[in-house]
Amino acid sequence: MNKYLIDRIKEARKACGMSQKEVADILGINRSTIASYETGNSEPDIDTYIELCKIYNANYVDILNKAYELQKITKFNPTIEEEYIIEKIRDLDKDDKAMVVSLIERLSTKPSFKVEDVPMRYVTLPAYGYAPSAGAGNYMPDDIPKTSIQVPATAATEKADFIVKVGGHSMEPKYKDGEFVLVKKSDAIDHGKVGIFSVNGEALIKECQPDRLHSLNPAYPDIHLNDGDTVRCLGEVIGKL
Repeated sequence: MNKYLIDRIKEARKACGMSQKEVADILGINRSTIASYETGNSEPDIDTYIELCKIYNANYVDILNKAYELQKITKFNPTIEEEYIIEKIRDLDKDDKAMVVSLIERLSTKPSFKVEDVPMRYVTLPAYGYAPSAGAGNYMPDDIPKTSIQVPATAATEKADFIVKVGGHSMEPKYKDGEFVLVKKSDAIDHGKVGIFSVNGEALIKECQPDRLHSLNPAYPDIHLNDGDTVRCLGEVIGKL
């Protein structure tokens, strides 16, 4: 761990008059973990570091700038592949992010390692030329045109059966208008899951509930289902591109 960060974390805790145990109790971790952060034996992930700074009322941006001289970094212009990787990392939970960071740090210490040495794998998926509505519904034709596209191989894309484009705003902020979502075919999904549905011949992307299809955006009404409605589940949304 960066020595500057070690010293600042320790100084910030002492400055606010808190003991290691008090901080550990707030975070729900062992006191020994806080002690290891302050000796450099272990390093908090970025989320824990920010939480520590909030507890200590410390400016974590200024500390990181000084620790790693971030102000010297020039404008970052990522490639398409780098943008894809960054977006996937953002969707990970805290533990998975820590594992990815650990892997990157381990690989980057190898003198012979180059990013281009790791081949990007792709999978081919059918993409339908039709946007299920994130709104009141889009009419679904009997013969939906489709094409095949290649996408980077991930846990989600390898499970998906097809791709469709979202049309509308009722599932925002999670699923935005124009985004492509990955769908795994299924004729039924659990309540609370998001799926692609056909309701009376109209296609929708909605969250499944016992008596309705729920819109995540509170500005849009739910679709309430009646006994006479023809409802069919086309698949579960398991991710997005």
